[in-house]
Amino acid sequence: MRHRNGGTEACRKRLASPAVTPIVDAHLDLAYLASRGVDLCRPSPDPGTIGVTLPALRQGGVRLVFATIFTESVDPGIDRALDAWEYAGASDLRGAATAGERQLGLYALLERTGTVRIVRSRRDLEPLEDDGPLRVVILMEGADPISAPEDAARWFDAGVRVVGLSWARGSRYAGGNAMPGGLTADGRRLLAALESLGAVLDCSHLSDQAFDEALDSFGGPIVATHSNARALLEPSERHLRDDQARRIAERDGIVGLNLYGKFLASGRAATADDALAHLEHWRALIGASHVGLGSDFDGGFGPRDCPEGLRRPEDLPHLLERLGSAGWSAGEVRDFACESWLRLLRRALPA
Repeated sequence: MRHRNGGTEACRKRLASPAVTPIVDAHLDLAYLASRGVDLCRPSPDPGTIGVTLPALRQGGVRLVFATIFTESVDPGIDRALDAWEYAGASDLRGAATAGERQLGLYALLERTGTVRIVRSRRDLEPLEDDGPLRVVILMEGADPISAPEDAARWFDAGVRVVGLSWARGSRYAGGNAMPGGLTADGRRLLAALESLGAVLDCSHLSDQAFDEALDSFGGPIVATHSNARALLEPSERHLRDDQARRIAERDGIVGLNLYGKFLASGRAATADDALAHLEHWRALIGASHVGLGSDFDGGFGPRDCPEGLRRPEDLPHLLERLGSAGWSAGEVRDFACESWLRLLRRALPA
């Protein structure tokens, strides 16, 4: 993370913004973006390519995010230097852990400079409407940085509160949406460790088999931070079947809307109407109190890959306006904006 031209105080001044409805975004790859050279403290130098910065989030009314530790397994024989978020295959336990620790360190640095506040307990949530630093819930997207189930407590102690067992290509713990398979023996042990710690399980990216086995095995809080309605898309395990969404809602879990265009419409450019269609589908199926936002803005794609009018954090208040125009009550709009996620966190986080 770079702090230039005035350092922390200059960054704080750049983060001033008007008061708007507070928004919780349950999936942003902030550390990954910083690892790629994005200066999160400064406005984007190219809004068409880079949308997510801390000033943009504040301008859009985003006051709390689930910020990821995202690491990626690559072919051990790859003929290039590994990027900061990469490790050399599933057997590279040290490499995966180091990549995860590097991103955790970025969040710790942001907290030390007063730029963010890591949410470790319920008291770190309130008041969300204040003018303090962005609240950050740390989400591990793909659990390979946890070298063994017994190591989960170390990550929890360091601030991780939400864990997804797998990214798309699978992990040592579970199959992913692009890699069939269920839970491994270590995956079952890791779920037991996470439940004992009080961690939240993120089911986005799990294969169908791993999803079903995880919900049967895990008794703690369940979410899908950034998955859309499979019923409205070409069939893909990347998104939720209606029965999966119902199982999450029955456990008082939350489903987060992903704003990547290809995850909103199949075979054509997505529009804001498509985002609304997914939300209307979930509202009718599981109720607005089980629906939130998990935009995944800039998560391997850019603003131009999102629907016109919903491409950057500053556009999010327009989505809230669209919900109101579509007949959502003020309470339902606020549920989507923040309260659905906040209710879950108030239940799940340590006191």
